[in-house]
Amino acid sequence: MNISHLKFPPLKYNIQKKIPDKLIYKSYADYLGEPVDQFIMFSTKKGSQDRAIMKCFPEMIEREGKEKVPSLYVWFLGSNCSGKGFGTAMLDFAIKYSKQIGCKGNLHLSSDVSFMPNRIPHIFYRKFGMSTKSASIDKKIDQFITKGKNATYKDFDTIDMYYPPIEHTKDKIQSTIYKGFLFGLKTVFGIKD
Repeated sequence: MNISHLKFPPLKYNIQKKIPDKLIYKSYADYLGEPVDQFIMFSTKKGSQDRAIMKCFPEMIEREGKEKVPSLYVWFLGSNCSGKGFGTAMLDFAIKYSKQIGCKGNLHLSSDVSFMPNRIPHIFYRKFGMSTKSASIDKKIDQFITKGKNATYKDFDTIDMYYPPIEHTKDKIQSTIYKGFLFGLKTVFGIKD
């Protein structure tokens, strides 16, 4: 077919991009009489009933002894499909959402032992990159991760966790001492950066 004489050539249809594996729907939930953001992540795979839900709201908190900073409080995070990446994807989304609403990527939550007492979420959150305010508790959680063990309510209590991870005072002091030591060595031996 010769289309050179047509005033308007035939339409070319855009081929749609592939639909992502997971989509997120925003709604609102009630928290102590106040509306809070609720996000439902669901799978787009045919026949899948996989879901994750997160309820959250921004608030001002104190981190690392500093003045109060904005942070997204994840009041509830749950999934009906453990091990399929929905919890991690929802936390990744929470960081992006935190930046979008002015919380600068900060988020915090209470890692609760009551929902699943024989497999508490502390390890999951620590693997994601969150920390507690206690270096010793972080170290204890890290030991469970290293050994590949699940923690139970007998091992830990409900505890607040933060992202980005809190730099503990001991770590700061050790880092400062180490930097001073390196500076001293460089000075003595005349090494320049």
